[in-house]
Amino acid sequence: MGGFGEVLARYENAVGIDYNVKDAWGVPALKFSYQFGENEKKMCKDMAASAREMFEAAKFEVVSTTDEALPEGWSIHELGTARMGNDPKTSVLNQFQQSHDVNNLFVMDGSSHVSASCQNPTWTIMALAWRSCDYLVDQMKKGEV
Repeated sequence: MGGFGEVLARYENAVGIDYNVKDAWGVPALKFSYQFGENEKKMCKDMAASAREMFEAAKFEVVSTTDEALPEGWSIHELGTARMGNDPKTSVLNQFQQSHDVNNLFVMDGSSHVSASCQNPTWTIMALAWRSCDYLVDQMKKGEV
């Protein structure tokens, strides 16, 4: 059994450009600065203790447990690098995942999510992308983008 918990947004966690590392075409690579905080470490301990308690109450033989988190990025559900909202001062994307600053830029992935709780975000990403595509087609027909 494994547990999933939400990683809280932290100012120290960021994505930037690493100009020293380039891909095959000479384009600088992304650089991730990311680590779990105290909340995530405490959450792992609580999940392990709660799981053990449930299994023992169900008369399972618990052979081993760990309360250590898997490495950052393991579950690949990290989200929230381009917040969605109405105000360009506090968000990057509008309700159609269109950039406030770059009219023809749509970011249709999990970046618009500020939180995922403990659920897989795939269906939400797909639903938002569908809505964004409908909007984009309408805007293209009007010659707006």
